[in-house]
Amino acid sequence: MRLQEKSSLCEAVWSSYSEDPVWQSSWWAGRLCAPFILLPEDSPDGKWHLFAHTWAGIEHFISTSGFDWQRISLVALRGHFPSVFKEKDTYYLVYENHDYDYQNKRRLDLRKTISRINIMSSTDLRLWSRPQTILSAADVPYASDYSAPRLSHPQIINWQGSYRLYFCASEVRIYDTKQKASACLSYAQSTSFNAPFEIRKQPVLRIDPDSRYRNLALGSFRFVSCSDALAAFQTTIFFDEKKERTNSAILLLTSDDGEVFHLEKVLMTSPSSGWASRCFTSCSVSYKADENTWYCYYSANGKDEKHRLMPLRESLGLLIGNVKREF
Repeated sequence: MRLQEKSSLCEAVWSSYSEDPVWQSSWWAGRLCAPFILLPEDSPDGKWHLFAHTWAGIEHFISTSGFDWQRISLVALRGHFPSVFKEKDTYYLVYENHDYDYQNKRRLDLRKTISRINIMSSTDLRLWSRPQTILSAADVPYASDYSAPRLSHPQIINWQGSYRLYFCASEVRIYDTKQKASACLSYAQSTSFNAPFEIRKQPVLRIDPDSRYRNLALGSFRFVSCSDALAAFQTTIFFDEKKERTNSAILLLTSDDGEVFHLEKVLMTSPSSGWASRCFTSCSVSYKADENTWYCYYSANGKDEKHRLMPLRESLGLLIGNVKREF
């Protein structure tokens, strides 16, 4: 697919498709997080495909419309934060996994978990190869800056002839909502999937108390390659001085070198009440060429005002970016 110019994103008119969620998972999988969506034109069967994680792991869903989803399978037990990278006719599923260190027989301690980024491949999105580890938190020095060593939100892109694996590192817990969120953004680079990934010595971004939108946490990132730049959609958490409480936002950033990012616009901030009022947690962005439109599916959570005793639920919303047409 031909890459779009940076202006296609920056000049698009963004609006919310609906004030309500466009989809909620079953009650037993209430925390539907970190969506990654493949459009029909990018899939092997001409259908919409959604990968997201629940309490069980990474789930695979399909749809004919992009709104009503049918669960297909559990792809990766205890997997988190999926993304899909396509090269020729092969799809690569990249995700994070952390397990207890069962060799520590005295107790199971979160500080003893091992966080790593795995990769699996498939040609039909149904049958997947055995996972291979391409990065471990033990090899990332700043993965433990704010917490136990932890990696999250991995995504592979092609960049200047190499494979660049962006990831978030370490995490913090927000003081009022108790939401966990990432503290750093970095990347590792390799010439192929079979070669070792060289880790950047310092993060690209980290929590900055003086920043308006990343003074509490960085949150998550989803990258979109453009013909003239790299774009990033960030779901961030910050202290809102006007509201005198924490708030969340979806930001559009761009970069010429993949290291220094500039804020282009704020697409959306969390509403004061409702299903998305607590936090935006992640998003997936795709360009639909036949509609000349960008689709930004995002996951968010909040309390159900009508059923306040029910557990916190995470659902999918949708932002539409209409590209200005040239006459």
